[in-house]
Amino acid sequence: MKNIVYLFFVLFSCFSCSEKPITVHLKGQLKGMVPAEVMRYNGTASMIGDSRDILIHTDENGYFDTIIELKKSEYFSISRNTLYLTPGDDLELVITENNQEATFSGIGAEANNYMKKRLFPKGGSFLEAGRYVRADFVRTKVTVDSLAEERRNELAGLKKVSPEFKKMEEARITADVVNSYISYASYRKDVCFDWQAYQRATPEEQEKINEEQQKLRDAHLIAVAPELNRLYKTLTDTLFLNVAVVRDVLSYFGEDQYGWFEGIELPERTKELYEAADKVEALRQAITATTVNDAKDFIAKAKYQDVVTEVRHKADQAGKLVEGQPAIDIMMTDVDGNVKRLSDFRGKVIYMDLWATWCGPCIQESPFFETLSKKYEGKDIVFLPVSTDSRATTWKSYLKVHHKDLPQYISQDQALKDGWCVRYIPRFILIDRDFKIVNAYAPRPSEEGIEDLLNSIL
Repeated sequence: MKNIVYLFFVLFSCFSCSEKPITVHLKGQLKGMVPAEVMRYNGTASMIGDSRDILIHTDENGYFDTIIELKKSEYFSISRNTLYLTPGDDLELVITENNQEATFSGIGAEANNYMKKRLFPKGGSFLEAGRYVRADFVRTKVTVDSLAEERRNELAGLKKVSPEFKKMEEARITADVVNSYISYASYRKDVCFDWQAYQRATPEEQEKINEEQQKLRDAHLIAVAPELNRLYKTLTDTLFLNVAVVRDVLSYFGEDQYGWFEGIELPERTKELYEAADKVEALRQAITATTVNDAKDFIAKAKYQDVVTEVRHKADQAGKLVEGQPAIDIMMTDVDGNVKRLSDFRGKVIYMDLWATWCGPCIQESPFFETLSKKYEGKDIVFLPVSTDSRATTWKSYLKVHHKDLPQYISQDQALKDGWCVRYIPRFILIDRDFKIVNAYAPRPSEEGIEDLLNSIL
């Protein structure tokens, strides 16, 4: 009997030792961020959904200690920081909104210290918002290629990372080069012009300038096509879809007019991902029975489970935002710190403006929103400006300088993301007196037809 017990213990111990870890331990501080910060999943399916995002709760000083379940290595992001997490990682970290300031120590630190230097596609990748644009493309290309080689050498020197990580990060470098070559068309010095002079020009003069600029861009994008085609051929592995900038540059496939993808056939999984993205984008533009049903039809024929999961999640969310559905309640705070709920305004038509102090288009819509509200004074409608700023102090400082007649509110309620599916602003929402949705993506106050719509409800 003792021998049997001993044998069982040995077998159990061996099984336990061979079992792969399925958790990641994260401990540290998120400086200057909100008490409930979202760690966004940034892998392949993040292109279409956010069901795998993780909420990190911190104390008043930003400290946290958490364990997350993770079946395989994945990319995540916190603010502008990109993380690469692997089951078994035990990381101590300090993160701010400046990715270069992040610090990592412990198991998994090497990969994440490398990721601190990740480039940003919207800045033109290696062009870094024009910093490395030279007098012409030939010299700019030399600079870009040199910077890319430095990054490759740094990647090759990593010792405690997986071969898979190195393959994906090599693809990131290539995609950043592709993005840099393409972005040069907008950053080149002969395309940039005096914006103030352009604004003073007549519409006919502006149209001529636009045509001349487009000709210069087109000439560059055609000239660089053979080089882009060579690089694109190295980016078709579906593993590389985990890398955001690879997904970005592959998105040009369906609208290629310059020959960048000549002779290139994308894998079935890649095509399905972009088709899914189109279905989800349709839901973000207009939630109707048609767009919801189109998404459900796609789900029925889709082959890849992670794609299906995200599209289904978005379709389910959208189904709750169709006209006539109960409005989703949120908590918000006024400038004096008083807590209100959206449902407190039940009994009146609600026209809500979701905005932020950093959002240029939001700021442009604000005067229209205030002007429109004055037209409906005394009517059974409330105009509700709700800031989505992460810091109330930033919002209050802005309001001290920019006077507003309407009562102002701020909300960081997770229901904005999970319920109302707010992924971009400005966003306008229209709710009727019975607290039911009229339009979850309502027209902007500057758009024609908004008054007719409001009048029809009133």
